[in-house]
Amino acid sequence: MARLEILNPVAKTLEFSVKPAPRLRDWSGVTLGLYWNIKAGGDFALDRTAELVREKFPGVTFKRYTGSVGWLMRHCTAEDADRIASEVHAVVGTTND
Repeated sequence: MARLEILNPVAKTLEFSVKPAPRLRDWSGVTLGLYWNIKAGGDFALDRTAELVREKFPGVTFKRYTGSVGWLMRHCTAEDADRIASEVHAVVGTTND
């Protein structure tokens, strides 16, 4: 008698989580990174974010970033993330799907 074994072609889900960074307690002198991956509309969302943060915390300065890999969408490499983390106190990033 023949035996038929049926396999599930779906890969197992890889679960990965990162603990959120602690909230900033004092915003005086803070430099906030604004990361855009070049997807449509993300730049407008970051512009509005900067406006709202500036209204609430007048002393905040901003640095803009995009990833170094990709063309239509720019990915943030580990090296990019390390560089950004060394230059700012916190980062707001946008994506659009």
